[in-house]
Amino acid sequence: MKILFTGGVKSGKSHHAERRMLDLAQGQKPVYLATTELLDPEMEKRISEHRHRRSEKFKTIEEPLFLTEALSQTDAPILVECMTMWLNNALHHQLPESKIIEEIETLLSLKNELVFVLNEVGLGIIPDNSLSRKFVDLSGRIAQKLAEACDEVNWCVAGISVKIK
Repeated sequence: MKILFTGGVKSGKSHHAERRMLDLAQGQKPVYLATTELLDPEMEKRISEHRHRRSEKFKTIEEPLFLTEALSQTDAPILVECMTMWLNNALHHQLPESKIIEEIETLLSLKNELVFVLNEVGLGIIPDNSLSRKFVDLSGRIAQKLAEACDEVNWCVAGISVKIK
């Protein structure tokens, strides 16, 4: 089973995705693939809060770019948190768009149970610079690709998760 949780920043996506993964894992210890790079004190605080919340319930792998490579040795269920930060990292490290799409397709081909977290970033205005437009456009394409491939898609808002597929 493949599941996507999407919504805005601080909408409850991570909390709902973690709970759903623990239910899906059925007693098996799932992998928590954390993609956020530690770049500043504010991000350090966010990462620390996530680490504390998931505690020993998950086996954590921290990998900002090469997700499928980091997962190559596991058959456990996997929570990928978060695809939006991974895309940010990929653009920051100037991965070509073809490699970004290839990584998504390879992730989706894994036989593991997968839960993805992705921020919905396309509800605002069109950004005024090309890098931001590229980020929003790619994020939207990734969201569509994940939603199409996933068995279940959930929209999160104000801490509430609504199943939309």
